[in-house]
Amino acid sequence: MFVPRLKNQTNPWLLLGILLALGTMISASATGQMTKAGGPANTQLRPLDPLTPEERAYTERLARADARVKEMIGEAGVRMVSVELAAIKPESLRDAERMVRHAEVVLFHPESDAGAKVLVNLQQKTVVQASRLTGEQVPMTSEDLAEAYQLAQRDAAVEKFLGESAKGFQMQPAHVRLAVRLENEVTGLRVRGKNQEDPCAKHRCLELFFRRGRDYLSEQSVVVDLTAKHVYVERSSHETH
Repeated sequence: MFVPRLKNQTNPWLLLGILLALGTMISASATGQMTKAGGPANTQLRPLDPLTPEERAYTERLARADARVKEMIGEAGVRMVSVELAAIKPESLRDAERMVRHAEVVLFHPESDAGAKVLVNLQQKTVVQASRLTGEQVPMTSEDLAEAYQLAQRDAAVEKFLGESAKGFQMQPAHVRLAVRLENEVTGLRVRGKNQEDPCAKHRCLELFFRRGRDYLSEQSVVVDLTAKHVYVERSSHETH
């Protein structure tokens, strides 16, 4: 880039003007490069780009406010289970070229053991479809694990099994990987009944696993029926001899 050479005494105001001009040119060049590379300067979302925080927020609000959803699961005590980008199969090549972004929301009402799956058009900001889910169809979340652990803490058999540390176990934060391993950790795995006589064939159930240090406590099996609010404790089939 050419910069004129100044003769004799340099005019400070002229020098300042040149420096400001250079700064503007460099800034404009950098912005152009970022735009071409699809960086922060490019705000145009493509159909399959990840959902933005703003999209997630108003998608959940639209789903909760929909009259059909309110009729299915009510309003109070409803949990947000997930908000995910939804790819809608185009009916023609023309539709594929002008694909509209959609999001799918899953809501759950624990008291009625019912959920709702809601499809939202992100461009028009409208609810396209809403369908009812049974509790068994709704995925488990960290909130379910927290509830299951709370129920287990109040069970006498669990307290006897875990001893004084029954209330000292922690859960990994959702979507966060801790740098330091938790000393005492509780995790959960969804379980389903083998036959229709088993309550967990129809109910939402979690088996809890307790780790103290590096060792899992495998002497007892702890299964929590979240639908019936009941805790089952029995000798574990996972125990090693």
